[in-house]
Amino acid sequence: MKANLAKSPIKLWSTTISLASAVLISGFFNSPARAHALNVRAVRQSFSWERYKVADEGFTVELPTVPALTTYNVPKEPTAKSPLINVIGAYSQGVVYVIQVFGRKQSLENFIVSERGAAASIKSQVNIGGVQGVEVAFQNETSLGRTQYFITDRRIYIFRAQAAPLGNPEIGINEFFGSIKFDKELSARPIAEGPGEPAAEGINGATDQSNAEVFTSKQVERRAQVNTKPNPAYTKEARMHRTTGAVVLKCLFSSKGTVEKIEVVKELPDGLTEKAIAAALQIKFIPPIKDGHFVSTYLQLEYNFNLY
Repeated sequence: MKANLAKSPIKLWSTTISLASAVLISGFFNSPARAHALNVRAVRQSFSWERYKVADEGFTVELPTVPALTTYNVPKEPTAKSPLINVIGAYSQGVVYVIQVFGRKQSLENFIVSERGAAASIKSQVNIGGVQGVEVAFQNETSLGRTQYFITDRRIYIFRAQAAPLGNPEIGINEFFGSIKFDKELSARPIAEGPGEPAAEGINGATDQSNAEVFTSKQVERRAQVNTKPNPAYTKEARMHRTTGAVVLKCLFSSKGTVEKIEVVKELPDGLTEKAIAAALQIKFIPPIKDGHFVSTYLQLEYNFNLY
């Protein structure tokens, strides 16, 4: 079956990262003395960092690869909850980078409480170019990272980086957060709607090796950690015909952090199968780990289409 992956807006929801065990680590991301000896310029070149922007938004940021962009359909009805507008996601060297843009409908404090719940008090103040925000750093047995929240007159922004504790993920995480600017820099590269491009991996062969062998979920020490998962929207034809049901896909979650080799297990008409495939290609995740290496595994995805 050949899927028509025409670029059309895809409604996305972001899998919420559980931060219930988050711990604020003062100075955690300050590189130790030995890290200062690294050739940071060489690292940047290997990662191919470039500055990006989203049309009509007031920020730019550097990322190590061309990111995915999904735009939500903002509800027309008034709502007290800040609506999600854009989600940008990229993966490289064991780190997932996510930016979420919300329309401002509430205070930053109330927004963080609604998003983080009981962990909302674990934060420190940050300021970038006069834009106020808060930061949370977290680490547990399977991942580490940082999240920064900012508020402007029109928007609430979340910048998040999460990584597996392999290699030196702090290098990319520090680069990401150090690059955030609240401006409309004309030289920044516009992000196009779609799945983006995979990163050129390989500077850390010990943790980024691409294995030909595919493991089952039971064989790996840590399963894939999904950070963003698009939810496909209905097509006009499907709404017209009131088509409902599920699309089931078998996908390879590769050691490179990309979804590949998609097989259709169960399909639906009216373009819904193609929407599900396009959504699967935009998933951003930290690959499974086995014996200290990122590996590949097959997972089955189910997308349910219901009319309300």
